[in-house]
Amino acid sequence: MKKVIISVLSIVAVISIFSMFSKDLTSAEGTKNKQVFEVTSVSEVVKDKLIDFKYIENGEEKSFSDLAKGKVVFLNFWGTWCPPCRGEIPDIMKIQKELAKSDIIIAGVALERNTTKDKFAKVENFHTSNKMNYINFVDVDNKLNAAYGGMQYVPTTLIINKDGVIKEVIQGARPYESFMESIKKVL
Repeated sequence: MKKVIISVLSIVAVISIFSMFSKDLTSAEGTKNKQVFEVTSVSEVVKDKLIDFKYIENGEEKSFSDLAKGKVVFLNFWGTWCPPCRGEIPDIMKIQKELAKSDIIIAGVALERNTTKDKFAKVENFHTSNKMNYINFVDVDNKLNAAYGGMQYVPTTLIINKDGVIKEVIQGARPYESFMESIKKVL
């Protein structure tokens, strides 16, 4: 009997370890494991539309518009230094978990205050330590923020429909229910 219990516990341990290491951390198409990227350039601004930007993933330049093509975009401008921003992250993570298989991309854009060199590392560490399950971009040079006219408040969330049209600008922190109400209007 003792050998059976030990065998069962060993099998459970092996399965647990395997599932821990094989867990799919994808929060956006094509993005496994690493989920924090630096905004490298910003495309031309078109009023009231999604502004495309580039980032580097695995040494290859990628376009956010390719990632978001045909999807609703939930684009949350936030900062690690911002208590209301940090407060809404669990609700955004809940939305990501619930809508991961929907036609939506949940993404954060970190607007950090510290020196350029420290911004990326700070956001990456915050993302990892808080087990954030959605993709984040670090706007190191404030290019994307400036392209959107500069956020007056953080957090600010843009709800963008599948055609790339900004349907709602949410200034300030919101709870899960409020975010879901806005998302359902465009899904």
